[in-house]
Amino acid sequence: MYYSTTYRSPVGILTLASDGEALAGLWISGQKYYGGSLSGKMTERDGLSVFTETKDWLDRYFAGEKPAICELELAPAGTAFQQTIWKLLCRIPYGQVTTYGALARQAAEVLGKPSMSGQAVGGAVGHNPISIIIPCHRVIGSDGSLTGYAGGTHVKARLLKLEGAELPELWSHRCRWANPQNERYLQYHDEEWGVPVYEDQKLFEMLVLESFQAGLSWECVLNKQEAFRKAFDGFDLEIVCGYGKEKMEELKRNSGIIRNGRKIQAAVENARIFRKIQEEYGSFSNYLWHWTDGAVIYEKGCSRSELSDTISGDLKKRGMKFVGTTIIYAYLQAVGVIYSHEAGCYLEYKKQG
Repeated sequence: MYYSTTYRSPVGILTLASDGEALAGLWISGQKYYGGSLSGKMTERDGLSVFTETKDWLDRYFAGEKPAICELELAPAGTAFQQTIWKLLCRIPYGQVTTYGALARQAAEVLGKPSMSGQAVGGAVGHNPISIIIPCHRVIGSDGSLTGYAGGTHVKARLLKLEGAELPELWSHRCRWANPQNERYLQYHDEEWGVPVYEDQKLFEMLVLESFQAGLSWECVLNKQEAFRKAFDGFDLEIVCGYGKEKMEELKRNSGIIRNGRKIQAAVENARIFRKIQEEYGSFSNYLWHWTDGAVIYEKGCSRSELSDTISGDLKKRGMKFVGTTIIYAYLQAVGVIYSHEAGCYLEYKKQG
């Protein structure tokens, strides 16, 4: 029998699987070969110690630390050949990459063979059942291309970027809107835009900032983000909900932010409605993600959709202001509900075959 639980990560919802003792699987939402070779239905059980340890490992990994693979007991199910390849993957250092050809040569040496098919190695890499921890994302094409990742090349790119892999030619290909002269804008593009957000404080901050964008460029708002954070008390929801006339007048005089009286008043009123939604759904995150059943929508070239129309209409009925469908669509892109990196961008989503 196998047990499962989920983990909300910057690359989407991850499913963890265990036999009760060791970690047997880790799959990214929508991943090819989801479930691997595990037989039978998995029973959800969050409290297993192996899951607690794995989630702690993942917390540290996504925080930019370098947790060792050997900290976890792993039990990936596969053939003897696959096991050999997966062990070799675990030898690739954090932040570095290798090629399928180099990996094939290593495998041939370990197995005592004169040569090894790169295609066979690629198949074993692709069927790795414990993504991220067994780092198959560190294998790239001989030409430096991101290829052969069951979780999607956009996820592979994000993981390598997180680890600081030196692939300057690849990282130079971004969405056209990412101003190369603005380092903060590039950081936002690379590390934030399109990354799923589940924390209510961050969701509140982005909703406020998006509402201030109305009629302006997002780059203008982003350049003032730190000033907004200071002015709005770190976007502490309870504090913002308590803002009165005196505080709002103070905000209107703050030259570091966008001094639009109607938007400032709307931010305070929207905060109170945001809190009511939290009370109704348990969290604003639950409210926002329930519209897609937790799934990420992949689409490009749009400024609105039926989804943004629906959410915008619902928020307006609740009394929110500056939440038109275009603003909400941009908000959904920002917090990862909609993934829209452009064609040619190194973070572009490409459907797995």
